[in-house]
Formats: sequence, C-alpha cells, structure tokens
Amino acid sequence: MSRWFKAAAKSHAPAMVAEEEDRHLQQVEHALLQLLNDDIAEADKILKQQDSSYHHLGRGISSFIASMLGVEKELLKDAAATLQVAETKTWEDMKKAQKEPTAFQSHIYPPGTEYLLCFAISQLTSAICAVLSGSVTEAVKGFYKLRKSYLTLDSIMEIESNYLKKRAASRRGSLASSRQDAAGLAANHLATNTPPASSHGTSNRATGELNTADEKASLRAPSMHSNEDPELHAMPDLAPLNIATRVESKLLEIDPASVGITNHTDVFIHSGTRLCYGILLVVFSMIENPIFSKILYIVGFQGDRERGTRYLWQAARFDNFNSAIAGIALLGYYNGLVGFCDILPTDAGAADDLSGYPRAKCNVLLADMRKRYPESKLWKMEEARMHSYNRNLEAAVKILGDNSDSNMKQIASINMFEMSLTAMYILDYELCAKCWIQCAELSTWSPTLYAYMTGGAYLELYRDLRKSDPKVAAVHKEKATEYFRKGPPMAGKQKVMSKQLPFDLYITRKIQKWEERAKAWNVDLADAIGVSPLLEMVYFWGGPKKQGPVQLQKSLEIVEWERATHLEKFEKDLDETAIHAVLKAAFLKNLGKYDEARDILKREVLNHDRHEFKGHLKDDWTCPSAHYEMACLAWNEKDLEGMDSKAKVLECQEWLEKTQKWDQYILDTRMSVKITTSLLTVKRHKKITGI
Repeated sequence: MSRWFKAAAKSHAPAMVAEEEDRHLQQVEHALLQLLNDDIAEADKILKQQDSSYHHLGRGISSFIASMLGVEKELLKDAAATLQVAETKTWEDMKKAQKEPTAFQSHIYPPGTEYLLCFAISQLTSAICAVLSGSVTEAVKGFYKLRKSYLTLDSIMEIESNYLKKRAASRRGSLASSRQDAAGLAANHLATNTPPASSHGTSNRATGELNTADEKASLRAPSMHSNEDPELHAMPDLAPLNIATRVESKLLEIDPASVGITNHTDVFIHSGTRLCYGILLVVFSMIENPIFSKILYIVGFQGDRERGTRYLWQAARFDNFNSAIAGIALLGYYNGLVGFCDILPTDAGAADDLSGYPRAKCNVLLADMRKRYPESKLWKMEEARMHSYNRNLEAAVKILGDNSDSNMKQIASINMFEMSLTAMYILDYELCAKCWIQCAELSTWSPTLYAYMTGGAYLELYRDLRKSDPKVAAVHKEKATEYFRKGPPMAGKQKVMSKQLPFDLYITRKIQKWEERAKAWNVDLADAIGVSPLLEMVYFWGGPKKQGPVQLQKSLEIVEWERATHLEKFEKDLDETAIHAVLKAAFLKNLGKYDEARDILKREVLNHDRHEFKGHLKDDWTCPSAHYEMACLAWNEKDLEGMDSKAKVLECQEWLEKTQKWDQYILDTRMSVKITTSLLTVKRHKKITGI
C-alpha cells in the first residue's frame, strides 16, 4: 500500500511554473551574492527557505565555497554530501521540466536546460571535493564526474552555437532581401533622381551577428563519443559534439542582448556555462602533474587557456552570481598564477592578451566588483593582491590588515595566509612570525608549512641580533628551533591523490639535512642552517617579482654569508652555494642587474655537472631553477637597446626547453606552471614578430 500512496503522491506533484522557478533562481542568486558580500547569516536564511533545485544547489555551492577557502577535510565531506543531494534533485527537475508545459520555455535552449546546467555545476563542484579529499578512490570517482560535467557543459555550448547559426542564417536571408530592395531603390533612383532610404544600419547589424555565429560555431570542445555517458544519450535535443577548431574570438565586444540573450534564466544559463567551461579549460591547460595529466589524457580532457579566459571574461560582464565568481576566478588567475610567472608578453598588444596579464582590464574589473560588493572581503583581498603585483607591498599589508575580521572563518583564514606571505615579502620578521602563527590557528591545511615559515622568521630575528644582543637573540634562536622541529611530525596529514603536499616533503627533507649537519658539526640546529630559509620561501612564492627596490636591496643583504654562523663551512658546500646563487640572481634580475645575475649563475651553478646537485637530502631544485633564471634574463634583455631581440627570444626558448625536459625534482610542479606559461608567451611572441 505504501507504494500506491507514493505513486499517487508523485502523480499529483505540483506542476512547474516558470515564474515561480525564476523567483527561486533570483532568491538563490541574491543569497549567494550576500554570501560574497560577507553577510553569511542572511545568505543562510534565504537558502533554507525553499526546497527547489536552485536552493539545494545554492546550499551546495555555499558549502563548496567554504570548503575551498579552508580546504579542510570535514568541510569537504559536508560539501560533497550537500552537493550529492543537489545533483539528484536537479536531474529529477531537469527530466520534469522537459515534460511540463508550464515550465520555463526558452527560445534558445531546450526545456530543462537550466536544471541541466545546475546538474553539471553540482557534478563539477562535487568532483573537485573528491579530488581534494586525499583518497585515490574518491579522486578517480571525481574525475569520472568531472568528465560527465565537461560533456554536459559542452552540450549546452553546442545548443547555443546552433541557435546562433540559425539566427545568423535568418539574418542572412533578411540581408539578401534588403540588398534586393536596395537594388530596386537604386534603379528607381536612376529613373526619378529620388534619394533611396539608407540600409547601412541593417547591413552592419546582420554582418555583426553573422560573424558572431561563425565564431561561436567554431568554439567547440573535442568529440568524446566513444566514452560518452549513457545519461547524455538519453537527453533530448542535445546536439552531437564536434571537433574543435581554433579561432581568434571577438565575442567579448558583442552585447549578448543583440543576439537575444535577455531573459533572466537564459542569462543564467549563458553566463553559468561559460563560467564553468572557462574554469575547466584554464585549469586543464595548467596541469603539469604527471598523475593528473595522465588521468586527463585518458578521459579526453584538453585545456585551452586562451579560450578559457575568454569565456570567463564573457561570464564576468553580467550583474549576477556567475559574474562575481568569474571575476574572482579571473583575478585569482592573473594575480595568483600568471602573476607568479616572470616571462609574460611585453609587446604593444600585451594589454589585450587575455591569457597573459591584461592589466587595464583587471583594474576595471576589480573596480566594478568592489563597487558592486563593497563589504566583500574577497574583493578587498584581490585589491591587496593587485597592489602586490604592482610592487606596492605596503598598501597590500594595510588592506589585508584591515580585512581580517570576516564573518566566514575560511575567508579570514585565506586573508591571513595572504597577509603572512606579504609580511614575508616586506621582510618584517616579527609581523611575519605573528601572522604564520595565526594561520596555524585558523587553518589545518598545512601545519608543517606554517611552522616552518614561523621558524624562518624567528631565525632572521636571531641572526639580526646574534652579535649585537646575544641575550635577546638566544630567545629568538630557541623559538626558531622549536618551530622548525614542530613541522615534520605534522607532515602528511593533508594529501592529494594519496600523495603528500610538495612543501611537506621539501620541509621534512630540509629539517633532516640540518639535523644531520648539526650532529656532525656538534652545533645547535639554528647554527647549522646556511642560506636564509625565509628567503628561499620568498623565492618559491614569487616574492622577488613583488618586492620594490628597498625590499630587493634588503634581500641581497640578508642572503650574504656573513649572517650565517659558520660561513666558512657553507662557502665550500655546493648545495648551499647553489641556493645562494639562484636567490641572489633572482634579486639582481628584478633590480635590472642582468649581467651580474648571469655571471653568478654561470660561476656558481651552470659550471657544474647537473648530477653534482643530486644525492642524499640535496636541494636538487637549484640547477633547473638556474636554467629558468637564465631564460628570464634573456627575455628581459630582448627589449634593451642594442640587443639582438630575435637571438634573445630564441635563447630564452632554449633555456626553457632544457628546464622543461628536466628529470623529476623537489617542487618541480611549481616550476612547471612557470614553464608552461613562459613557453606559451614565447610562442605568441614569435608568431607576432615572425621569428
């Protein structure tokens, strides 16, 4: 009997009403914007009011954002559970919307597409949670979901492409008719000398729309029919995937309203699809980890940084939640990943290169988002990052210091992490130590890293006072030792694909090397440390590119051997002299002293065989890093007066290719991001200049 009652209840389920569903969508968008504007209580209240697919997805996205900002296991589990419910609900409503005549009917997309997008979003975010869970089994499941989401998004893109092609064909017909009318008018004009009515407006509009459709038709992802999910075959009206063709897209300059994208739900589909698809294309284009790359290859993913960033810019032009997230993704990409790289476009068209660093566009985007969401801590943090990119670290510290009281713990945590890095770049050791200690209190993501950074700050305080005030220096020395030894036992608590975090491995090896050296030399741990570990971290996190002349000059002073306790021992240690050379060259390069930087790299690193840098607990990152720095020097010199620009570009490429082919070494994944971006920049430059 229970089955009968359930069946009866199902048959009398309330019909979908387009207006009501749109109200639900607007409520959820408003709630998520409140979340971004740091009004957590209001967002949570709205998201719990209804049981619609949009509200379920909204709750899932809220949990997902919290888990991504904090990257903590419990938060990831909670987010995954909430997203699974949303995934089920959105799929059911998608099937229902296909049958209900009162459901939303778009003139662009088939019925239910809005829920299909929600389904893809829930799968995408759930997949990311699975990959970051630390479990290989969950990660594999996550990649399967990622593939399904990718295919779904591609299908929606294809639907829109077909719509634009039909619209363009219709316009072509209108254009042909207009031309015939114009010809008739011209003939009449010859007979009567009466001026014909102008048809320029119609012609321009039709031509513009035709170009848009042709462009959109070529922006397609690779076909994956052989592995396509059965669920996708069951979806009505989904066009087959086509082979991708390259195109120089100009869609950014076209108003979506001019092609009929005006309805609120249509805008949600259009912007949401571009947001998710763009993020996937950018992320896939930057993955160099061998395990991830192999999985992506197997499941058929292919990244495209240029197309991905363009889609994100397209998504960012609306006044909705999708636009806000696209803005966060873009600024995070430019100020974080691209800003981390040294070799970027310098030609006249660099400002328009969306896969490089379009500084003016980023400034406009940030100003717009700060105006829209004045209370949002995320945008204030991006403003600080922008200042860091522009070598104005003092302004960045001030903004971050005033931005620490977020209502969301995870935002407060990531703000403190950014503050800690910035304090490290400006070489304010006391502030640096204080901030890293607070990071450990706010987040459990990488306790080993936080402890190591704190120890590094205290070590510099010890070295500052070692000779002038031994008593106070001893206190800092003790704290440095305490925090250095605190880190390794906590390593391995966080894993990705069952692998330890790269910095956990690096720090554990580093401390072990110092412990063995201290024992062999019969000295304290702090006195067995050579080149400043804090300056090494400044280098690894791209600090030299953000430091101003004052900080760069101070870094050169800190890297000098005189600060070490047993300098006579370190000056004969290739491991230490190589670290010293790479760091010093990086600071000299950013001060424009290219010849000095090159000389020290050649003398201290490149004159040695690469095998000399390998061995028990050795810092094997120095030799490939020296090659990368040589590439940077060649790139910086290409625009100098009297230089052979072509020769310098080719020299840069040669050094980059050598670095790219290097055997595996510690922290190679961080270098791979730089290499990938650099080679794309060189390729673009060669194409522009005809090299």
